[in-house]
Amino acid sequence: MKQALLITTLLVCIVFVIGIILGNSWNSGQTEISKTLKQSELYTESFLVEQELFESFETNCALAEKRLSSLSDELWKMGKILGAQNAKQELGEENYNFLKRKYHLMQIRTYVLDKKLQQDCGIKTNIILFYFKQDDTLSEQQGKILDELVEQYPLHVFAIEYQYSKELEFLEDYYEIKNTPTLVVNFEKALPGLNTKEQLIPLLHG
Repeated sequence: MKQALLITTLLVCIVFVIGIILGNSWNSGQTEISKTLKQSELYTESFLVEQELFESFETNCALAEKRLSSLSDELWKMGKILGAQNAKQELGEENYNFLKRKYHLMQIRTYVLDKKLQQDCGIKTNIILFYFKQDDTLSEQQGKILDELVEQYPLHVFAIEYQYSKELEFLEDYYEIKNTPTLVVNFEKALPGLNTKEQLIPLLHG
């Protein structure tokens, strides 16, 4: 019951936040990252429509897993682009902040879809929500540990900058995130502080 409430609450919040963020439109030219973001957003929307359709029929779990995996890969690539040292300079501060907020929101949306897929299909892909801060030594160490785990386990990591934007704090409030780094492994309670591989591996599937 609590998990169903989480999904419903997050989806409502996400739709609301999208409306807020889209209200802050900008007039810059098309860049590689904005094109990628738009494409990923369309992909996410089509996935949502597909899932709504399957609610009336039998869910095609194999197709849903494949599409969600592709979306996660796209978000990972986009995160690397936004994380580049010259990203803010190339995009301009206003556009950069807009794109980063929207990117974080898309990560949260994909996180919710992952949860729904696990409930509907019993798929055991590991999901980690990673809250970090810029120029934070412990956050950097945690990121390196997660990179190592990604190479060894079926694992999706959603890295979100802590308190980056007011519009995105609803999930921080839900998990009671208070500091960084903090991890949420497979939708369970938040794990504050630096978590080692030895601490995390027993919490993963497979």
